[in-house]
Amino acid sequence: MGPSPTFDQFGTSPTPDRGGKGSNPDFRLHITPLHFFFQLRFPIQRKLKLAQVHKQRKAKRKKLFISRVLAMATNTQDQQSQAGRHQEVGHKSLLQSDALYQYILKTSVYPREPEPMKELRELTAKHPWNLMTTSADEGQFLNMLLKLINAKNTMEIGVYTGYSLLATALAIPDDGKILAMDVNRENYELGLPVIQKAGVAHKIDFKEGPALPVLDQLVEDEKNHGSFDFIFVDADKDNYLNYHKRLIELVKVGGLIGYDNTLWNGSVVAPPDAPLRKYVRYYRDFVMELNKALAVDPRIEICMLPVGDGITLCRRVK
Repeated sequence: MGPSPTFDQFGTSPTPDRGGKGSNPDFRLHITPLHFFFQLRFPIQRKLKLAQVHKQRKAKRKKLFISRVLAMATNTQDQQSQAGRHQEVGHKSLLQSDALYQYILKTSVYPREPEPMKELRELTAKHPWNLMTTSADEGQFLNMLLKLINAKNTMEIGVYTGYSLLATALAIPDDGKILAMDVNRENYELGLPVIQKAGVAHKIDFKEGPALPVLDQLVEDEKNHGSFDFIFVDADKDNYLNYHKRLIELVKVGGLIGYDNTLWNGSVVAPPDAPLRKYVRYYRDFVMELNKALAVDPRIEICMLPVGDGITLCRRVK
């Protein structure tokens, strides 16, 4: 007896097992019209379904590819943003780890920062030139340094909005004086209300304009020689040496001169072909020239510190 008839996959008509002995070689000639319809229709649907699946997979791969590209772009952007941020922070901190710098600020600086200095720091942060301000850790350093040396008569060249000026004013006694000079009074007046609210504005004698003519006038009068306990310079780097020639006469023996930005964003050790910002590259040679001159000046003892963007303290010894 031959194999039992089997239904095809659609269950439309019984067909002999095509592989068995009872196969009917003429079976295809006896297919019903309905069976013929299914044989034509379903292979086409299957092809369409496969094409649709292929299309979906292709779209999925494309979507995955795009998402990966976007992720890589975002990651690169984040890295560039972080690098840029570190460069900005690096302008005021030479620490390689931004996390470590933030730790110093949050652990040591911000908890002890006087409220007026915090207010002025936050106000200055909104200014488009905020990169020019003294960093919070350096402000804390200056404030303590002035107290340690019992400074009373001081000078500041380069004021901006007055953050370091306020740090000085809060450190010196009530009858202390600060001769402050800057070419831009508008920036100084931005921070002046905070300084006034802190009750130390009476200590400040602000002069608008270039500092060199004022220094020349001071040097001409010998009674000003050796009259300053502390002088802080954070101004045009191309005039640092010109300032030093005059300031060494005005600071007292045992007094201090502080030159800011003497490591100049770390560029002092950068190779000649290093990619530097234009203003960094322009002033770098002047900063390096100053550093060389201070290192061999027999009238002073020096200490270069990696605080902020680098500050060099010069103690006059003769």
